[in-house]
Amino acid sequence: MRKFYVVGNLKMNMLSREEAAQYLSVLNREVHDKQYQHVTLVVCPSFLYLSQFDDLPEGIAKGAQNLFSEKSGAYTGEISPVMLKNDGVEYVIVGHSERRRYAGETNEMIRGKALSAIRNHLTPIVCIGETKEERHAEETDSVLMLQVKTLFSGFSKSQAENVIVAYEPRWAIGTDVVPTTGEILGVRVLLRKLFTEIFDARTAQRMTILYGGSVKRSFLPAVSWEAGMDGVLVGRESLFPHELVKMMNLFEEEAEKE
Repeated sequence: MRKFYVVGNLKMNMLSREEAAQYLSVLNREVHDKQYQHVTLVVCPSFLYLSQFDDLPEGIAKGAQNLFSEKSGAYTGEISPVMLKNDGVEYVIVGHSERRRYAGETNEMIRGKALSAIRNHLTPIVCIGETKEERHAEETDSVLMLQVKTLFSGFSKSQAENVIVAYEPRWAIGTDVVPTTGEILGVRVLLRKLFTEIFDARTAQRMTILYGGSVKRSFLPAVSWEAGMDGVLVGRESLFPHELVKMMNLFEEEAEKE
């Protein structure tokens, strides 16, 4: 039976511990007494509030929004994978489009971060995707191929299976415009083909692919299970805990049909 993921990227929101506490209060209330067998919610707050997310309900995991590739040292302002692991973090977003845009992260930097996460027993959620200009130039496939081949260079099969890949077309983020189900399915087919070429068919089938980019509950089926995706990376809507829980409910219902 399929396993789904809902990843909530809270970004640079919740500006106080009180706001974080209120968010957690609503989240706990919404999932009260619910049981989830086929879907995991990963909540990724800012670093400052990670410790407040220690006691999450069953079926919800703590994630971080970024990490540095080194374990420790003279890297002012960075957060190491060991720090995250020791704080109870299980998942970490790597290479989000906003990191690529504002922090200048390259494919090679993202590869290093993902590998460091794996080596330190964190599950990286690695974001890939094309810009609006690249889409209009019909370069989506070539952009994704380069990103994926760079990402998995030197990875073993077992390491690759522990990476979650999130396709987030950069032109869709914050726009309320999303690719069609067919376009997303086409990306899924391309990624499975690439994984098979880099590793093998068995590894490709075991790898997890999410969709991210203006995800809303109203069109969740079209961007997730109808497109063959294993879940979603949610931005703006993740600021509303009840929306995340409703998405979990929909995924759980879908999994039980299969």
